[in-house]
Amino acid sequence: MSRMIRELGLLSLVALVLGCGVAGEAPVRVTPPASDAKETLQQIAGGSSLKALKQQLYQEIEGLREAQPEKAAELMADFEKLVQEKDPAAVRAQASMMAEKL
Repeated sequence: MSRMIRELGLLSLVALVLGCGVAGEAPVRVTPPASDAKETLQQIAGGSSLKALKQQLYQEIEGLREAQPEKAAELMADFEKLVQEKDPAAVRAQASMMAEKL
């Protein structure tokens, strides 16, 4: 009986040392897709707070620079106008106009 226990112990130790996975595999990291600038602009045009979405919108426009540098530059100029607006109706109109460009 003790021989069997030693053999099971040794087998367990070998299994523990070797493991059951392939060494060197990195865990898969899932990143959520980036928000779309058009959706954010539509939210602002619909009455959502520019203050709450300003940083997100800025990052989304910056994200366009690599794929569409001209459009990103145009939208960034419009973004600067948008953040200067004080009147909520003007903010919604500017956001709507920007969304149409996308």
